[in-house]
Amino acid sequence: MTSVGDGVGSCVSVVVPTYNSAKYLPLCLESVRRQKYPHLEILVVDNYSCDETQRIAEAFGATFIRCKGSQAAARNMGLIHAKGSYLLFLDSDQQLGDGVVADCVFLCSNLVVDAVKIPEVFVGLNFWGKCSALWKNSVVKAGGATGGIPRFYKKQTLQQQLVFNDELRWWEDQELYQRLKSTGLKEAWCRGKVVHSEADSPQKAIRKYFSYGHSVVAFKSNQVKAPYSTTFMITISTLVQMIKDSGRSLSIFLGCLFLVAVKSLSAVFGFLSRLER
Repeated sequence: MTSVGDGVGSCVSVVVPTYNSAKYLPLCLESVRRQKYPHLEILVVDNYSCDETQRIAEAFGATFIRCKGSQAAARNMGLIHAKGSYLLFLDSDQQLGDGVVADCVFLCSNLVVDAVKIPEVFVGLNFWGKCSALWKNSVVKAGGATGGIPRFYKKQTLQQQLVFNDELRWWEDQELYQRLKSTGLKEAWCRGKVVHSEADSPQKAIRKYFSYGHSVVAFKSNQVKAPYSTTFMITISTLVQMIKDSGRSLSIFLGCLFLVAVKSLSAVFGFLSRLER
């Protein structure tokens, strides 16, 4: 469905990093195809998947690019190949609500903002996914209007920065956002939403968050510090919000606490293992 349109300047490039993403990718790309914005291109940047990811991407008319490395590296690669003047960074397990792209373009062009935040709703696909979704939805509510990270950017804004730190597997979008904010980034909130599908398990969480913690040592910048204190404060606010939201299911609440503990400990061990080297 790649269509740059007559005016390349109005094109939106949707960058989707993938790795063995065949299970969720069709829903993601279908949500992009439903957008009523006329000038879109999809760039699927793949970390050498061994499933049907490439076939699915090409069936939706996406440009398929291989890139070995982190999700940050994939996003940087997408930026290099993007033809549009706007970039939308979407995960393969996310789905755009109708009209999101058009609204983001409107905000950038009419309110003269550099980036747009899109409200995110997490949906659990299994028991552990529901536990994870409870926590992440509580994070979103605790953050309020000042929380969230932009997913939609003017390409020009990103070209003026060092873009994503490809040594990071965690906080890479937060790190970029903080750098951009320090330069006076102008931002707005989109009216639409993005739905994020959660299908978690303790085993998967251990592997993922150990890897995340392992990469946090690379969080270096002359302009910002690793957001440890910010993360602590958000965690406390999130716990309070989670208690408010979890009255309907004690098992989901307890599972959420267990999963948060597993993720936190895994990240700590990953961090410490890197320091010992």
